[in-house]
Amino acid sequence: MLLSVSIIPIFLIGIISNYDDQRIITEHVINNLKFFVEKEKKNIESRINTHVTELNLVSNRIELLQSIEKYKNFQTDKNLEELNKNFENVKNILDDAVKIQITDLDAKILISTKNTEIGQIQHYEKFTEIKNLDQANIDFVITNEGQPTILISKVLAMGANQIGIIFVEFEQKSIFEGITANALGETGEISIAKKISEDEILLIYPLMIEEDVILKRTISMERDNVPIVQSMMKKEGEFVSLVNIENESVLAFVGYIEKANWGIAANINTSEVFASLQFSLFILASVLLVMSVSIILISIFFSKTIAKPINEMVEVSNQIAQGNFNVRTKITTNDELDVLSRSINYMIESLRKKVKIEKELEDSKKQLRNERINTIGMLAAQIAHDIKNPLHTIKNSTEIIKRQYINKEIIVRETNRIDRGISRITHQMDDVLNYINTTKIDFTQESLLKILNTAIETLRIPKTIRIIKPKNDVNVECDPEKMESVFSNILLNAIQAIGSENGQIKISIIEKQDQAIIEFKNTGPDINEEALPRIFEPLFSTKEKGTGLGLVSCKNIIERHSGIITVSTNPVIFKIMIPIKH
Repeated sequence: MLLSVSIIPIFLIGIISNYDDQRIITEHVINNLKFFVEKEKKNIESRINTHVTELNLVSNRIELLQSIEKYKNFQTDKNLEELNKNFENVKNILDDAVKIQITDLDAKILISTKNTEIGQIQHYEKFTEIKNLDQANIDFVITNEGQPTILISKVLAMGANQIGIIFVEFEQKSIFEGITANALGETGEISIAKKISEDEILLIYPLMIEEDVILKRTISMERDNVPIVQSMMKKEGEFVSLVNIENESVLAFVGYIEKANWGIAANINTSEVFASLQFSLFILASVLLVMSVSIILISIFFSKTIAKPINEMVEVSNQIAQGNFNVRTKITTNDELDVLSRSINYMIESLRKKVKIEKELEDSKKQLRNERINTIGMLAAQIAHDIKNPLHTIKNSTEIIKRQYINKEIIVRETNRIDRGISRITHQMDDVLNYINTTKIDFTQESLLKILNTAIETLRIPKTIRIIKPKNDVNVECDPEKMESVFSNILLNAIQAIGSENGQIKISIIEKQDQAIIEFKNTGPDINEEALPRIFEPLFSTKEKGTGLGLVSCKNIIERHSGIITVSTNPVIFKIMIPIKH
């Protein structure tokens, strides 16, 4: 256990240390990439500025501009001689240029260091754009001879009057000479690119790939996880989650050369950067593996000698807690665990005997209670039967008296009181007889709405209580008389609950698949939460004069119809579910 716990801090320390080392190495590599990019960017900008300065010096020479203007207008031998003389001065100034051309505004070459081109048309793709630029245009192109070249061009003008364009080609090494990624490592590389459209960029100096790929590889601007694409989006800075052109994870630093509209990026593969960390992780993993195997072997040894017997006793204890007293421990180790095992077995046997005695006692109490209830029930049924006949006689007599003395207010009032008392006694006796006498269910096809209307007609409903009947109906197979008894009982309970207050009883009938659902919702007081679970228990009543048998009888009748009756409070709703067909 101690060994297993010790692995966790070792592992955490190793991970934290590895993370810290990774952060330090990343910071160091990014700084190197930044230094490299900023140095090369500065060198390239410096060389471009040198060429542009020379070109500006040439483009501002009045003698050259005048000779071009005269030759364009008159084209005499003297004008050509004067233009050639001034052109020689241009070549002296731009002595490191590979080729120089001067064209008119229609792209016709007026003079060139390559005589065979004089009189031809300059086909540079950005010719029209150059005429609209105030500054020199720097580009990287392939010459007609197939050589990569730096092309710098500028409008020649006398005041506001444009007279032509000068094109100067320089060798690429005049800009890129000395750039190398050797200091960046085996997988380090530097890329320089230009934008050829809104959707694509063109690699113009990828030093770590073959030279014949120059100006032949394009990259979609949608690949914004590539460093050189980030640079062409004019973003400058470090990136730690990009990939190179071959989709290998890299660390990178990118820059942007504003004057030439070029992007520059340096990157190195993370596999090379973090190679030493990967080896450290391998060593850490190996150590943890050895420790884990050792812990497993030690755990197996202890599980056989200690853990297994303890687990067995825990399992037996759980079985006892669930009420199973037939289990026994089977530990025979001849040590303290063996003693504990025998003690547990002795305890189980004692508990089993005690539970058996309690069960027998409970069964005896139940049997005695059932016998007493049956005896009381038989006696109550006999008494109820014997009382009902005299009650009918008394009721008939009170009806005769009321008719005889209809104008005697006192006699009518008192006979009404007698009627109410007889009705209450009759209802209570009916509850007893319905609970005691479980007659056979006589199933017939009947309308629930019809049974409900019959039940309502048998009740005295106060004027303060409104009964809302359902508008729909469902025909079910049931015993109409017994279902009427259920409906009457629930309605009477609702009327008694509402009392003298204004209220309503809403009844709904729902047909759901093969079930009929009848709900009685009343606005009477809520049922106490403590009384709710006992509402269908025999002899339980929340009313002072209730028998506690009415709802029990309802429950028995519904269950004999293979149905369910439930009650909920707030508001009070009695819900009956019975099958439509049996």
